[in-house]
Formats: sequence, structure tokens, C-alpha cells
Amino acid sequence: MKAFPFSLDGAAKDWLYLQPALFNTWGDMECMFLEKFFLASKTATIKKEICGIRQHSEETLHEY
Repeated sequence: MKAFPFSLDGAAKDWLYLQPALFNTWGDMECMFLEKFFLASKTATIKKEICGIRQHSEETLHEY
């Protein structure tokens, strides 16, 4: 969690610094962040796409 703020900018970084006492775990912070910046439908779609990524039989690891 300590490095996460360095991956943010703008509204997301402002939000994080205004909410420090609201979460004690990575899971708490993750849920609140996703609720604030991602629609549930968008998050579900992205997760589905990521889980669907497969290496093709003729594709090298580098190409994958």
C-alpha cells in the first residue's frame, strides 16, 4: 500500500490523501477506490477480458 500513491495523479491522488483513515487493509482501499473511479459494469468487463487472455498455440511467450 505504501507505493500505491506514487502510481496515482490528479483526482485519484487527491481522493487517496483525503481518505487515509477510512481503510486499514489493501482490500478496503481497493473496494473504495473501484467504487469511486470505476463503474461496477466496467470493472466486471475488464476482469472478464483479462481472464480471457490466452496464449495461442503458435505464439511465443514474448509475443504473448
